[in-house]
Amino acid sequence: MGFESSEETMGISCQEVWRDISDYIDEDLYPAQRAQLDQHFAECRRCTALLEGMRNVIALYRDERLLAPPDGFHERLYQRLGEKTNRSRRSFLAWTLAAAAAIPLGLALFSSKKLLLPRHDSQGPMRQLDKRQTMGTVAISLDQDDKFYHIAGCSHLRGKPKSLPIEEAIRERYTPCVYCIGKARPKGNT
Repeated sequence: MGFESSEETMGISCQEVWRDISDYIDEDLYPAQRAQLDQHFAECRRCTALLEGMRNVIALYRDERLLAPPDGFHERLYQRLGEKTNRSRRSFLAWTLAAAAAIPLGLALFSSKKLLLPRHDSQGPMRQLDKRQTMGTVAISLDQDDKFYHIAGCSHLRGKPKSLPIEEAIRERYTPCVYCIGKARPKGNT
């Protein structure tokens, strides 16, 4: 009961002091707040003990002797760092050589694809999509809320596509995709 009455007479509670004690130590308070805490520390032994304890901990951690590394630590650290650097250089060289070997192989496979795969007729699915596009149909994404309409075959169309007339897409406030808008223009109009 005596503890509660002392908080009332001091004007600031112990919990408020605990909240602001770090700022008090760092001298990061307004003068009025600091004066209230000074008054509280003058009257409350418990908070004064907490303040002194925190100051002691800070003083201990500022002492370099307390946290000094053991003898030989720096030499062992530099030795380990050197070992890791040598390993990472060898690893980098191995990956570079592997990538350099993979590039010609990939180009060879890509160019041989034209020789090995049969040609498709000109009435393939892309040709059919182009016909729908010329009839005023565009594609929108059902999975994303991007509010862009695309021409058929646009690589920037993400998610499950839905085809709808261009008038409906505009009415639903879709805007044209900036990447595929150039493809939709006829070559003669610039």
